[in-house]
Amino acid sequence: MDTIQIKGSFKRVNQFLKEGGPLLENKIDNKIVKSYYCYLKLLNNKENTICEKLRFIYLLEQYLISKEKNLKNFDKEDIYNYFNICTNLSWCLTRQDRNKFDIKTFLNWAYQNNLVKISGDMILPKIAWHRNTNIRTYYTKEEITKMLNAIDIRTKQGKEDYLILSLICYLGLRISDIINLKLSNIDFNENTIAIIQYKTDNLLTLPLIDKVRYPLLDYLKNVRPKCDLDYIFITLKKPYRQHIELKTYNHKVKNYLIKAGVDINGRKHGFHSLRHSFSTLLLKENIFIFYFNNIRSSRY
Repeated sequence: MDTIQIKGSFKRVNQFLKEGGPLLENKIDNKIVKSYYCYLKLLNNKENTICEKLRFIYLLEQYLISKEKNLKNFDKEDIYNYFNICTNLSWCLTRQDRNKFDIKTFLNWAYQNNLVKISGDMILPKIAWHRNTNIRTYYTKEEITKMLNAIDIRTKQGKEDYLILSLICYLGLRISDIINLKLSNIDFNENTIAIIQYKTDNLLTLPLIDKVRYPLLDYLKNVRPKCDLDYIFITLKKPYRQHIELKTYNHKVKNYLIKAGVDINGRKHGFHSLRHSFSTLLLKENIFIFYFNNIRSSRY
């Protein structure tokens, strides 16, 4: 049975972004993807967005190589087979669709520049985004509590996971903002968290509520290595650095939901689903307008 080796793919792409050199094994393919990388930078894409897009291309090329093909001689069936195999990965529906969309966009760009013979539109004339069947997935307060209680906070990994998911469930932070969260963003005297959002570049000030404050103190005291880095989430082994791999932790949401006995059948189960749950619960408790008015006022 065909498989796709996703292990180490993020590390490989991040190495390419930081150090340069080849990303793909085939020299011609590598020249194409380097040009596409320059194109994405010209569009002012964020680094984590570029990383995600290049990762999908990297995985596709690895699959084509396993079939003794490349970006110059693949056919439609190769791409269809690749997408079919991807459905067996532990990716949520959104990531599956993002994979298709990014590959389609890349192939359209390459076709327009006479670099490939088949465009993305020839392969996928229209992508279904599952918008009609399930606009938003959200989990109830009880399900969120069950999920968090399923985390073993006696371990270092459990303490880290609990803090990450608490920041999403109770404050609605994006994983990109969690990765970039710094000690200097926290004011323990005023009990606030103030950040410049990675996606929007807007100032966001949030209350450091007890449900986040205590897991944060537990993590800082008992898990995080002592070092001069300002980032809160860093690797636990030397050489210490920003823990950018957290962006790949989507699967942990699914694992903890299943462990807690929460039914995820037909429901999305990644970081975004927890953010949707956060906003939905605010609406149900009639504090949506008050909350977001406060966020909006903090931008000025």
